[in-house]
Amino acid sequence: MPFITDRYHDQNRNRQPAAPAPAPVSPTPDTPDSLAQRLRGRVLGQDPAVDAVVRAITLARAGATEPDRPPATVLLLGPTGVGKTELVRQVAAALRSGPDDLCRVDMNSLAQEHYAASFNGAPPGYAGSKEAFTVFDRSTVEGDPYTPGIVLFDEVEKAHPTVLRALLGVLDNGILRLANGQEKISFRNSYVFLTSNLGSKELARRRGSRWRSLLDRGHTRRTVVDKALQSFFDPEFLNRIDETVIFDELDRTTIEQVARLETDLLRSRLRRRGVDLQVDDSAIHLLAVEGFDPIYGARGLRRTLRTHLAAPVAAEIMRVRPTGTSPLKIAATAATGTIRATATDPES
Repeated sequence: MPFITDRYHDQNRNRQPAAPAPAPVSPTPDTPDSLAQRLRGRVLGQDPAVDAVVRAITLARAGATEPDRPPATVLLLGPTGVGKTELVRQVAAALRSGPDDLCRVDMNSLAQEHYAASFNGAPPGYAGSKEAFTVFDRSTVEGDPYTPGIVLFDEVEKAHPTVLRALLGVLDNGILRLANGQEKISFRNSYVFLTSNLGSKELARRRGSRWRSLLDRGHTRRTVVDKALQSFFDPEFLNRIDETVIFDELDRTTIEQVARLETDLLRSRLRRRGVDLQVDDSAIHLLAVEGFDPIYGARGLRRTLRTHLAAPVAAEIMRVRPTGTSPLKIAATAATGTIRATATDPES
């Protein structure tokens, strides 16, 4: 029916042309100083580690890195609960849309040799070889022209050595070719972070012994960690790491700062439920004393905060306001080794 086609042409001829879509605007990135300040506000007591991560990001942003490799490959080492994973999450919050906007691979779930196929897919002849299944999320790995990708290999020493060898090509040329031979994932716009606890057991074993005075020296502590690295990783794997960062153990001063930070997070969560929580300095000091453990780090403090502060506060909320969202004010104070939560007048 040609007359209908002519009618469509007449309508399109008289239509006003649409305004061109505005070009996408790159978000204004943080300066190195502001990025470091932002990371230090969330990861306490680890200034050398923060400086190393900011240095790696700055080199990549300035275009000083090799274009055919990931812009930064950083290995984060240290005992549990010192902020290794949290530092990467805060980098994702600063560079992408939020702390969980990253591709996180828990390497402890890849403890068997055949899990190497989870990176580039099942080999030909096996079920799923044509589908090119992979643990990597392409969008968070490759990013876009304005947003870098972020990949976190968490607890990398828990994976089978064959799984680690599958990463050699990724860390070397920034390309992961899937087993079907038709697709590939580019890591050339992605910051690659690896975390590990290697060397922590040896440092914990020597803690409190006659070696303590020697271990307090940075170079001796570094020697213990380097020895653990060289005994576990292949030389060709270590040779593809751009920078190795060793986290410090948390001391009492840092633990008290972490206690204030965790308490502020608890207060913000309760504020969304209409609860104004006021925590006395004595309660924060008690949390820092009871929760200080150089072996378990901040995770031990979170357990202490849960049982010593959050539990009595929750009990007081349910006692005074079992239902509803009416405003409520609670004061938490410490006395005789315990924290008491008491509801007060919201108007006071």
